[in-house]
Amino acid sequence: MQKAIGLISPGFGLSYSQASALTVLASNERITQSEIASRLCLEPATVVTLIDELAKLKLVKRLLHDNDRRKYSITLTATGKELVKKIKSRSAKLEGFLHSKLTKKELAAMLSITDKLIEYLKEWKGGEK
Repeated sequence: MQKAIGLISPGFGLSYSQASALTVLASNERITQSEIASRLCLEPATVVTLIDELAKLKLVKRLLHDNDRRKYSITLTATGKELVKKIKSRSAKLEGFLHSKLTKKELAAMLSITDKLIEYLKEWKGGEK
């Protein structure tokens, strides 16, 4: 559903990956780039570029990691925090709108199928055994 927000709701000027990274950061005060990569199922090199882009937009900042000077912790700026509030608000509105269009039975079926797909994706691991 969050991906649909980016597709039908102009105004944020972010890619789906950028918005997803911001929401991950909002849930984790200080997190490393490798932790972001793991949570978003992205390659670490991709996340470096992603964080570079968000830093240029002044939405995130890199801080030296407390325990390892070779690592950086990523945190939201005040501007980033405000944008996350807007993203979450729009997401909640979209979710409410879509739920209002479905019957209770349809909604239950959708949630059940979504849960199954998530479990299958965990098993799949990119087709690697």
